[in-house]
Amino acid sequence: MSDKIVDISQLRVGMFVQLDLSWMDHPFLSSSFKIRSRRQLEALKGLGLSEIRIDPDRSDRQPLPEPEENSTPTAGTEVKEDLTAALWEEKTERIRKLKERRSRLNLCAKRYVQTVGAARKLMSHLRASPIRAAEEATELVAQIVDQLTEDSETTVQLVNLKNQDEGSYHHAINVVALAMVLGQKLELDKPQLRLLGLGALFHDLGHLKIPSQILLKKEALTQPERQFYAQHPRYGAELARQIKTLPAAVVEIIARHHEHLDGSGYPEGLSAKDIGTLTRIVTVVNRYDNLCNGFTADRGLSPHQAVSHMYSKERGQYDPKVLTTFITNLGVYPPGTIVKLDDGRIAVVMSINADDLLKPNVLVYAPEIPSTEAPVLDLAEEGVGISESLRRSDLTAEQIEYLNLSDKLTYYFQSPKGTVSR
Repeated sequence: MSDKIVDISQLRVGMFVQLDLSWMDHPFLSSSFKIRSRRQLEALKGLGLSEIRIDPDRSDRQPLPEPEENSTPTAGTEVKEDLTAALWEEKTERIRKLKERRSRLNLCAKRYVQTVGAARKLMSHLRASPIRAAEEATELVAQIVDQLTEDSETTVQLVNLKNQDEGSYHHAINVVALAMVLGQKLELDKPQLRLLGLGALFHDLGHLKIPSQILLKKEALTQPERQFYAQHPRYGAELARQIKTLPAAVVEIIARHHEHLDGSGYPEGLSAKDIGTLTRIVTVVNRYDNLCNGFTADRGLSPHQAVSHMYSKERGQYDPKVLTTFITNLGVYPPGTIVKLDDGRIAVVMSINADDLLKPNVLVYAPEIPSTEAPVLDLAEEGVGISESLRRSDLTAEQIEYLNLSDKLTYYFQSPKGTVSR
């Protein structure tokens, strides 16, 4: 323990304080924080405490010399009361916004579950009634496109449930929603978005001909298994052509979503001139979701790790504009990334900050605060940085429960204000 008790008058901006008060008894968003401003400093001095606990290891500055006896504070009582009242008002407003955010997320979660159910239903109709399934798919994608267009703030939330039997349906809807977000940022019109959505929904249609022991295998595939699996885009395109009502652009996405611009993809090893824009979009988002939520040992990366991997190791495989737009709108630390802040706190990224991609909005693990009122901080506003991204396995069970982290990744996209592989 490096904690140290100091006189309240010894506090300085840059010191890390730990308040031994109930969260409801002070106006700050957290009971442990680094003093960032004179305003916070004077509000702390207005709490009526004679001494306060600090953490020197997390402080940027040392305490002031101990005061002489009978010394008096410099700030007036009225000033301190005004500062404290302002912080209380800010805290109350933050709590209100957090509750509003949770309500919006719950609505999105409900929509997502309904969408996964609809996808599962239409996939079950594929063999017996392929035309009916295609019609249902068209209606489902049109609904997603309309929701995306109407709600500029809460664009998409994807919640991957724990039922592995439905994993393929969750992946399909994840890819649809990710593709919709990216397509909108690339300024596709509604007809193009609907084609993109259909292709994303059916992109793994060929999985129907791949045994589950290959699809769900957690160990590396053998060479024969890889060769068999690599045929699924071809199998999917054959099934899509049998449906007959699916547009050619959709069939192309199904057939070529694992092809790469540098010719390193499969099953045909095509190059850039043979890969359309809609396919290029699905290729990027499919790879990203697989890296985050795939079954095999090289998957299960954090969103930050997945983006970094795609950019640093695979950049030549993707359309530069598509990849750059994707990363710009997800941020360097995409929603769902678990991070350690530079003051040692654990948090999960909720949404990006369009003005500073390195400082997103995060929900902070603060066990002294009820999880229903956990603080969501704008890191740019707070002046706090991120020291590293973490995996779920780096957290304790208590932290996982507090941050409401499912077994798989949650995506939450919030449009910046003013802007509309296996």
